[in-house]
Amino acid sequence: MSDVQYCKRCLFPETKPDLYFDEEGICDACRSAERKHGTEDAIDWEQRKRDFDSILDSARERATGPYDCLVPVSGGKDSTWQVYAMKKIHGMNPLAVTFDQFDQTSTGRHNLDVLRSIGVDHVHFTLNPNVVKPLIKKGFEIVGDHYWVNHVGIYTVPFHFAVNFGIPLVIFGENPQFEYGGPLLSRDNMVMDRKWRQEFGLMRGLREEDMVDDEISMTDLKMLCYPSDDDMHNAGVLGTFYGHFFKWDASVHTELVKKLGWSPLPSAPSGSWVDYENCDMKFIDIRERVKYLKFGYGRATDQLNIEIRNGRITRQEALEIAIETDGKVDPDNVKAFCEYIDITLSEYTDIMDSFVNHDIFKQDEDGEWILRGKRA
Repeated sequence: MSDVQYCKRCLFPETKPDLYFDEEGICDACRSAERKHGTEDAIDWEQRKRDFDSILDSARERATGPYDCLVPVSGGKDSTWQVYAMKKIHGMNPLAVTFDQFDQTSTGRHNLDVLRSIGVDHVHFTLNPNVVKPLIKKGFEIVGDHYWVNHVGIYTVPFHFAVNFGIPLVIFGENPQFEYGGPLLSRDNMVMDRKWRQEFGLMRGLREEDMVDDEISMTDLKMLCYPSDDDMHNAGVLGTFYGHFFKWDASVHTELVKKLGWSPLPSAPSGSWVDYENCDMKFIDIRERVKYLKFGYGRATDQLNIEIRNGRITRQEALEIAIETDGKVDPDNVKAFCEYIDITLSEYTDIMDSFVNHDIFKQDEDGEWILRGKRA
């Protein structure tokens, strides 16, 4: 493969799925940031705010139970902010719903306590652990993502609660295709539904039925199966992105939730640049290592790009950090993960190596995977 093309403004490479470059060599995530901050083809945020207010008015009228909206939460900075915004800014009565993180950190548990202290009811849903563990292992082996079950859970289980509790509105955070790049029609999409989950919900091409085997039945997976179209229609449930209606800035949200008692991690996870993301996920560095080997960039790049687009760091400064940080893994985490899913370190290495993109990586004399070309 010839040298990888990188966006001229941020650090995203052309290998990132669903990313598009224009004739000037600028990626669509950077172009979306231009629209967000008011340049050419700027977004009318006042109109979007009015649209959101109308959606909230409708939800209040249509709610048939005690809650007029639902917020899926992990205890991270974003979902804590979403709960605060819906309760304190918009005057709604949200139900917070968590799909249990199998590798929940002590920081994550603390932050869920802080989230509840905002003044909301909270459901912490835990899938049968005898089902979760084989799903984690399958996700890692088949698609290189041990969080497959968590992705499906957080994008599905809240809708079951919405349907069954008569909650007409489900509020997610930012639209990832707008913030991180995606197909044109998806960037201004406000609807989070089954179609979105199947295409963008990090299912990696797997479906629930793909996980059925001698250990796992469809009955075991019932809560991971999206509610039927009839159930969604009859309940009148709308899933949407808060970031479609308001400028999304995680740094601003983080400063606010810290005042509520929310805590970042003691230090940034391996492979990450900031200490305030993925605070509830012990094994996030392993997932991001797979992403790095597949596409040539990792979590630090995602985080740095946001700061580049907000003018808080230069591209060159960010590049130097990304080169030193992307793809790094904590050896103690690797050992703990192998013990958790009952595989050897050799099996772990073989699985990781199976996801290497040989067009962009080669092995050095020590057997380490290094990029063939220079990051630019």
